Amino acid sequence: MARMPGAAWRPVVNAHKNGVLEHRGLVLHVQDGNNSPYGYFNNPAKPVSSDFWVSTMGRIEQYVETGVDYAFAQHLGNPYYASVETEGHPDTPLTAAQVEGVAHIYAWGNSTFGWPLHVVDSTTQPGLTWHGVGGDAWGGHPHCPGDKRKAQRGRIIARATEILALDTDGEPSIDLGRLITLTRSDRGAAQDHPPYLDGVRLVEGALHAEGLLDSINNAGDFECLTITAYAAWQRRLGYEGAAADGVPDQLSLTELGRRHGFTVTA
Repeated sequence: MARMPGAAWRPVVNAHKNGVLEHRGLVLHVQDGNNSPYGYFNNPAKPVSSDFWVSTMGRIEQYVETGVDYAFAQHLGNPYYASVETEGHPDTPLTAAQVEGVAHIYAWGNSTFGWPLHVVDSTTQPGLTWHGVGGDAWGGHPHCPGDKRKAQRGRIIARATEILALDTDGEPSIDLGRLITLTRSDRGAAQDHPPYLDGVRLVEGALHAEGLLDSINNAGDFECLTITAYAAWQRRLGYEGAAADGVPDQLSLTELGRRHGFTVTA
């Protein structure tokens, strides 16, 4: 099964089983709306869907078994490219959180399927392309995802390249010590430590996938809501009382990583 670690898995009925023919890359779309499209994609009377959706806050949802089954996103392009819908409208750019989210999807696709780290304007070349380039054959949506979002594909690929550079052993790794420093910081005081965007995002994505955290922050700090969610994760593992304090520890973080595709360093 091809499910992205850290993405909320929400399977929909609108998917073509075992239909993928090639793994060329990813098509960038715009939702032209807000809030999760899950209900719309899960309606058999409306044969539309995408592989992924990224909210303005960086939340990632996955709807089909990417690379095996295909979504109904770009008509004749469906068997060849995966797809990502992005919350918002064609006349607005992707938020920083969305750039980060799409970059994590692309980095995962590179590791899993070999998607090349290239921006392309094509319906046949491998890389990160866009919906409107396919014309009528791809459903006739010339303004999807919009010029501002199209122009951000270079940043998405650059960020995906950075993410992959951190992943030298096939799985991303989280520095436990850095997380502990973040959770024990005085939240009201000036911070003298750098944010830890990649590590915090992996943990928050995993907690979100476990149903313990509603949204993902993109400041690289361990927010109060994340600490509360992590405490719930510890209790799920059997921690009691003060032991479930929301501060990551080796045992609980290793188990979270085992389930969601990352390793832990002390």
